Amino acid sequence: MRKHVLITGGAGLIGAHVSNELLKHGYTVRSLDALAPQVHGAERRRPEYLDPAIELIAGDVRDAAILDRIERICHFTALAGAGVHHE
Repeated sequence: MRKHVLITGGAGLIGAHVSNELLKHGYTVRSLDALAPQVHGAERRRPEYLDPAIELIAGDVRDAAILDRIERICHFTALAGAGVHHE
């Protein structure tokens, strides 16, 4: 029996690499990402570093319908490029 896992923020650098590693270890991986334009460009394209065998779901982590009936979740969602300034 294959293990299924959902990676939130899965098109981001860390989430994608975790997804790729889980895939190598026999997991069925779904990647959920909002594909924010400030990170993925206006075209909101799938990143090249995300293995093509991983299902990419473009959506919001706050959408309960997407998260329904998920066995395992690795949560890497973050707000990148939010304009946080450090002084």
